[in-house]
Amino acid sequence: MEGKKNLKVKAELLDEERIRYIYKSYMKKDFPRAELKPLKSMLMLIEQNRGEGYGFYNERELAGYAFLIKAPSGRAYLIDYLAVLPSLRDRGYGSACLRALQDVFGENLVMVESEEPSFAARETERQVRRRRISFYEKNGFFDSRNICRLFGVEYRILGKADCMEEEHRQMRCREELDSIYRTVIPKIAYGSQVKWL
Repeated sequence: MEGKKNLKVKAELLDEERIRYIYKSYMKKDFPRAELKPLKSMLMLIEQNRGEGYGFYNERELAGYAFLIKAPSGRAYLIDYLAVLPSLRDRGYGSACLRALQDVFGENLVMVESEEPSFAARETERQVRRRRISFYEKNGFFDSRNICRLFGVEYRILGKADCMEEEHRQMRCREELDSIYRTVIPKIAYGSQVKWL
């Protein structure tokens, strides 16, 4: 097998048929039911040009997938879902998928929400959360120093952008992500379920 650093996958924008297939075949198994948006909601975001789905291919075989939500500015994206197919996990494909996304989005800001370790109830959960954050950091994401309580769960916001001054990271991530939340979360829920800490 290729070394993990040299592993390459190609990101391809998914059409509706492939999104439906990935949702039904993989997403329903890869994500807890409470965390998974309805397929209809994801397709609506894509139809409104506010979301994009990508498949990551190693040759012609699907290796992973991602669904992203676009900020109203058009210059930032939130990775809403990212997964590698079960048979390929722990082999470097997650990092390869992130590199492929960076090839697509270039200088745009790409953000991810990762559960904040300091709010974990147990040490084992805290360690899992730290590993997730370490995964993104080793792939070039920075800690934006923003924490958001979203529907009762505290998330650390990480970001990646090739040319962003360090002193602007915190404010830009917060502004762009807040604009995403305001477009996808109903106003009545936003007021009670989104709290920047």
